[in-house]
Amino acid sequence: MQAAAGKGSKDAVRGAAMEFLKFLNRGQSPYHVVEECKRRLTQAGFLELKETDHWDIKPERKYFVTRNYSTIIAFAVGGQYKPGNGFSLIGAHTDSPCLRVKRRSKKSQAGFIQLGVECYGGGIWNTWFDRDLTIAGRVIDRKST
Repeated sequence: MQAAAGKGSKDAVRGAAMEFLKFLNRGQSPYHVVEECKRRLTQAGFLELKETDHWDIKPERKYFVTRNYSTIIAFAVGGQYKPGNGFSLIGAHTDSPCLRVKRRSKKSQAGFIQLGVECYGGGIWNTWFDRDLTIAGRVIDRKST
């Protein structure tokens, strides 16, 4: 009986680890992380609020709000909540160590156009030598369509 319980526990841990890896792989930038969190929160029954709207917060409901596509705040309201009561928060951040493209980064050398990058965050950079490089994030185009 104990072996069966141990196997179930091991499968649960493995499943949680695989789900976490799926989350990490979908979060190539803060913008991707926020989008993935929105998807998961909506799937879990959270309602999206708009920062500029009036919020009608009700007990026993779950909500989230985003800002600038790079910040997300989610919260659940307890069943005994009354306006004026206190509340608790837990925080985290969506960015992680990476190489960021510099604002003025365009260079040309040996017939190639290059982009200058800079280190962002406190990465353990020697662990990056065996990783594939990708570009992720958002592009802002000043030209109107």
